Amino acid sequence: MVKVVVEFIPPIELVWLRYLTAVVVLFAIGCWQHVNWRVKRKDLPLIILIGLIGNAISIVTQETGTWLASAQLGSVITAATPTFMILFAWWLLKERLTWIKISSVALATIGVFMIVGVHAIAIVWGNCLVQFF
Repeated sequence: MVKVVVEFIPPIELVWLRYLTAVVVLFAIGCWQHVNWRVKRKDLPLIILIGLIGNAISIVTQETGTWLASAQLGSVITAATPTFMILFAWWLLKERLTWIKISSVALATIGVFMIVGVHAIAIVWGNCLVQFF
């Protein structure tokens, strides 16, 4: 889907549209649930840093990679994101690997195989190996 959209909307603008949509929806839900929006001043630098690294840079690079890559590779990149998040959380934050996390990664991988096809995955990984070696 992203591959089709980035033909008409550049990746940076697409990311901003995604965030604008998220802000509007989350603000409406927060108002509906009477959420307290107060944030301690000392927490602001950390919140901004998490927003930049964890969201903005991550999503911009993912959208740009999908734009520059083939549709198959874009699907693999998009589907691999949750897998890497789980693995990095286990490695860096020492979070436990639960069966729910492992099964969600397995289901995402099966979904990619079903949509993209097993032969396309082999082509993508073959192209990656050729590029790096």
